[in-house]
Amino acid sequence: MKKMLSSLLSIVILLGLVLAVGASEPAQGGMEIVLYLGNPMMTVNGVEEEIDPGRGTVPVLQDGRTLVPVRAIVEAMGGTVTWEESTQTATLTYADNEIRLTLGMYTAYLNDVAHTLDVAPVSINDRTMLPIRFVAEGFQFDVSWEEAQQCITITKAAEPQETPSATPVPEEQPDESDTAALVVYFSATGNTRALAEKVAEAAAADLAEIVPEEPYTSEDLNYNVADSRANQELDADARPAIEPMAENPEAYDVILLGYPIWFGECPPPVRTFLEEYALSGKTIMPFCTSGSTGISGSLALIRELCPQSTVTEGFRGTASTTNAQIEAWLTENDFSMAGRADAEEPSGITLQIGETVFTATLAENSSAEALRDLLAQGPLTIEMSDYGNFEKVGSLGTSLPRNDEEITTEPGDLILYQGNSFVIYYDTNTWNFTRLGKIQDVTQEELREVLGSGDVTVTLSLA
Repeated sequence: MKKMLSSLLSIVILLGLVLAVGASEPAQGGMEIVLYLGNPMMTVNGVEEEIDPGRGTVPVLQDGRTLVPVRAIVEAMGGTVTWEESTQTATLTYADNEIRLTLGMYTAYLNDVAHTLDVAPVSINDRTMLPIRFVAEGFQFDVSWEEAQQCITITKAAEPQETPSATPVPEEQPDESDTAALVVYFSATGNTRALAEKVAEAAAADLAEIVPEEPYTSEDLNYNVADSRANQELDADARPAIEPMAENPEAYDVILLGYPIWFGECPPPVRTFLEEYALSGKTIMPFCTSGSTGISGSLALIRELCPQSTVTEGFRGTASTTNAQIEAWLTENDFSMAGRADAEEPSGITLQIGETVFTATLAENSSAEALRDLLAQGPLTIEMSDYGNFEKVGSLGTSLPRNDEEITTEPGDLILYQGNSFVIYYDTNTWNFTRLGKIQDVTQEELREVLGSGDVTVTLSLA
């Protein structure tokens, strides 16, 4: 199933020209792109247009893989595509994300983080073919395949419009037992945001973003240009204005502070935050993202700006950092979630397959919590099919929050795929998806025997 788009769909994309193309700004509303095998037309939010104008290119099924052209798709998304002939490399950009893929290479890069592809990009009929699943999910779109209609659907929900509060102080102060920790982060390109969301989940903390009144552009962040905005602000030890925060940091006991490293230091907007809010007596736990530089060089300034706060040892991570690594850092720095209502140990579930009942523990994330809430309404029966000789997969009939990360599965792992499919693994596979839990005290042989080789009915209930 995690290869459903690489075996059933594994969509590969056709790059038309080698010139940069695309819309200048990504769309903020919802997006739906629909394509059919053998049809040279596609629909974008209900409007029909030609996929590869003047060439009659159609999505085709070749060796069990669906091939579709990328240029029109990325343009419709609001992104851009460039091609470097000398290196045979395609660069795709959308919002703050960048993807690089090279002909014949199984390694692709999402925001400079390496990922392994199921299929290497290839050239067919002078066209470069790239995997859509990696591209779409890298740009935070969803992809689905309808076998009966031979239909591919790429979707993205509309982004909610947020209006900053007129004051950084909420009208009602949160209850103290529910405000122990707050993750505060600054993210100019989106990398730190992804890590901050993981830290907030691991710490059972609330989340708030440091938003500059004047957003940073890619030119502002070009450190190779001496007079770029970032370099000028660092040289001047500037304090750029920031928007009022959605949460009041002064109401929290612990601030988990995330930021990218800029020339070994924390960025100027973070310095503004540290000076504008009263953080005396609080614990500040810094964490960062960085291509090469560690966090230690940035801690001295935080301690200087917050002399009455306790500043712990920092943590450097990426969007691919695991919950286990974050939890180890929290533990090493004596972080406690005591008193937080949402930090309770998730309850277990049972899986009934025929006459056999398995017990499983749930993971500690919002996805597993949503599954538990769903089962609190009553047992859920799922019709599951075999896929790839390593898993059973079936639709939940609803969507749950996603906490995707690269996982190598083991027999008994329970997985959420694309937010709406429930998967039971009886063998190993590596892919990006969400861990829901694990069946306890069962061997691979026992699982294979109970699950069988065909379709199976599974009933989930709270333990």
